[in-house]
Amino acid sequence: MRIAILTQYYPPETGAPQNRLSDLAKRLHRRGHDVQVLTALPNYPGNEIFPEYIGRANMVEYMDDLPVARVGLYVPRRRTITRRFLNYVSFALNSYVHGPRLLNRFDLLFLESPPLFLGLAAMSLARRFRARLVVNVSDLWPKALMDLGLKAPKLCWKAMFWLERRLYRSAALITVQTQGILNNIKSRFPSTHVLLFPNGVATEAYKRPLDRSGIRRNFGWSASDIVFGYTGVIAPSQAMAQVIEAASRLKDYRHVHFAIFGDGPSRNHLESEIQNRGLSNIRFYGHLPTHMMPDIQAAFDVGLVPLANTDANRGARPSKMFELMAAARPILLCAEGEAVQILNDAPDGPIGIAVPPEQPDLLAEAIRKIVSTPHVLEPMGQRAREYVFRTFNRDSIAKTVEQALQNLLSPGHKA
Repeated sequence: MRIAILTQYYPPETGAPQNRLSDLAKRLHRRGHDVQVLTALPNYPGNEIFPEYIGRANMVEYMDDLPVARVGLYVPRRRTITRRFLNYVSFALNSYVHGPRLLNRFDLLFLESPPLFLGLAAMSLARRFRARLVVNVSDLWPKALMDLGLKAPKLCWKAMFWLERRLYRSAALITVQTQGILNNIKSRFPSTHVLLFPNGVATEAYKRPLDRSGIRRNFGWSASDIVFGYTGVIAPSQAMAQVIEAASRLKDYRHVHFAIFGDGPSRNHLESEIQNRGLSNIRFYGHLPTHMMPDIQAAFDVGLVPLANTDANRGARPSKMFELMAAARPILLCAEGEAVQILNDAPDGPIGIAVPPEQPDLLAEAIRKIVSTPHVLEPMGQRAREYVFRTFNRDSIAKTVEQALQNLLSPGHKA
C-alpha cells in the first residue's frame, strides 16, 4: 500500500496523537508499505517553532526511514480562540497549497482529526491523487467544543457541522480512539464504516529490564518513599490542580511524594501555585527524553492519570495509562467512563483505583488508603502489565488497522 498521513501533530512533538500516528507509520513501513507524512513545523506544547526547524517550512526530512514533509503555520504565543482558529486554518491552507508538491503518489490518505478544518485539505488532496480517504477521529469536533462552552456565532456552528457531515461521508473508513466516539458517529451516520483504533502501548520498550532502583537513586527517592508519578502533557484537560490540592491535604505524610514529568501550557501557573503554598511534597521535573520514560514510570510506586471533569474526557482512554501499566505500575485514575471501565475489566483482579475527576478530597482519601496498604501495589502492578500486554499491544492494534486499510484497496471493496 502507498499511504500518506496528514496530521498537524507529529514527532519530535510529544503527545498522544504524535505517539500513536508515528508508531502506526513505523509499523506499517516495517511491514513493507510505502508510508509518508505531511505535517507542520513542530511547535507543541510550547507554542513556538522548535529552534532547529525555524526557517525550514515546505521541506522533507527523514525520520525512522520515512519521508516527513513539513509546511509552515501561524503559531500564536497567546492561544486565544481567534488565534487558535488561525493556527488550524493556516496549517490546513498550507497543506492544501504545498502538499501536492511535497507528497509522492499515494493510494490512501489517513487524516488525523481534529482539527476539523484540516478535512477540507484532506478531501482536496484525496481527490487530486485519486486516493481513498480514511479519517481518524480522536475527538468529536464540533461537539467537544460546544461541550467546553466555546462561544461562536450560530453560522460558525452550522459551518462546522456541515464540514463534519461532508468529511465523514467522504471517508471510505473512519477510525476512532474510543467506543464512545464510535457509538456517536454510528448513531448519526449509520452507513459509515467505523473501526476502533484504540490507544495502546509499544510493549517492546517495556520488555527490557527497567532501571527502577537507579532512577529512584538519581531523583533522591528512598526505599520507604511512596511516589505517585505522572508523565505527559500538562494542560487544562489533565486538571492537574486536583493533584496539587490532594498534595496540600497530605503534606504531613512525610514519605508521600508527587513527581510530575512533562511540559505544557498549565505548567508555569501550577508551579507558581506550589511555590505560593509552600508545598515540598510535589515537584515538576520538566520534559525528559522519551527513551527515559519506561525507566521513570517503573520507578513510581503508583501511576497518576488525572483528567478534567468534562463530557469529552468521560470517553477518554488516556495513552499514559497504558504506558504505566506496561511498566507494571498500578493506576490511580481521576476519571469517569471508559478509562474506569478498563480498570474494572482486568480479568485477574484490580489493577488500580478510580476516583471521580476534580474531587481532591476523594483523591487524597484514596492515597491514604494506598499508603496504609502498600503490600497490594506490586501484585496490582504485575496484573496491570499482563493485562496491557495481552489487550492493548500496539503491534496487534496496528495489524487490525493494516487489514482494514488493505480491505479498502481490494478489488471487491465497494466505494
